[in-house]
Amino acid sequence: MTLKEIAAEAGVSVSTVSRVINKSGKSPAGKEVRKRILEIAQRTGYTPNAHARNLKMHSVRENGNACRSIACLFAQAADIGSELARAVLVKGMEEEARIHDYSLKYSLSSLDGFLPPAFDMMANSSVDGIAVIGGSLAGTDSTGQYLCHLSQRTPRHIIYTGFEYLDAGLDQIVCDGQRAASDAADRLILSGHRQIAYIGGRGYSVPFLGYCASLKEHGIPCRESCVKLVPISMEGGYLGAGELLKSGLSPTACLCSNDVIAIGAMRAIREFGLTVPGDISIISMDDINVGQYLDPTLTTIHLPLAEMGRMTAKILIDRIEGGHHLPMKIVLPYHMVERESCLSSDAPD
Repeated sequence: MTLKEIAAEAGVSVSTVSRVINKSGKSPAGKEVRKRILEIAQRTGYTPNAHARNLKMHSVRENGNACRSIACLFAQAADIGSELARAVLVKGMEEEARIHDYSLKYSLSSLDGFLPPAFDMMANSSVDGIAVIGGSLAGTDSTGQYLCHLSQRTPRHIIYTGFEYLDAGLDQIVCDGQRAASDAADRLILSGHRQIAYIGGRGYSVPFLGYCASLKEHGIPCRESCVKLVPISMEGGYLGAGELLKSGLSPTACLCSNDVIAIGAMRAIREFGLTVPGDISIISMDDINVGQYLDPTLTTIHLPLAEMGRMTAKILIDRIEGGHHLPMKIVLPYHMVERESCLSSDAPD
């Protein structure tokens, strides 16, 4: 008899069966559910493998106390901006995990966006829970469907963290990235800009859809010639801005999908003999620390990366400890950080 077979007969998830049999969490299940699971296990002669359970659920400190752990998987690295932005989120997770005597055992990136192999590796490791960061192409829900499927097959606890909502019965920590990008574009439009370029990563990313939605709302066409899709790096921003300016376009403003792209774009603009914000206003997203030390300082959308990391660890650990059983969805706010890289436009429409 396997955990999966016991779960099917009891009408519960595999993770619930695992918590009851392995006595993990403060309150693994209700009394009736627990009784039903244990009766099935006793009747079928199921005996958990203590060695395997220890390998899967715990590492041990030298003093003999259980040291529980969680893992972090960036299902699509570009979804959480630059390496600097991802580092802020991971640091938040580590700090919160430490408060609860947990460790962040792994932090991996599925750089090709193909989730199953990386997830399966973590699911078969010794971690107690997995935080999946990003991963859905905007307008689809492939990650949500896959994670829902996996949550029924593995005793590992799963939480999703990202900039779009999943239609999934999972714990989620979300900041509305599309709305944030729309607000950034709105900021430019309401300042008089109409020739607004975009430099960012994947074509159907959340920031790109926010940019398009804002232009459409204000009756401004979204021109392919004004969009440059580049690697998420300073070099990507530099090359993207260079291509825009070499093409003869004269944007008065540019929305960059994150701060590192904006830094590269600002360098290219200066090399073309133009100024920021005198000739081209720049606005971006992330609010990494370096933005406030640029010249001019960078106007950006503050995304709560550190808080997202902390809340991810907090809710995942609470789930592991049996503190809640129904899916939780926590939405964290973003805000505009006004600095020096944006001006009103005097250019004609």
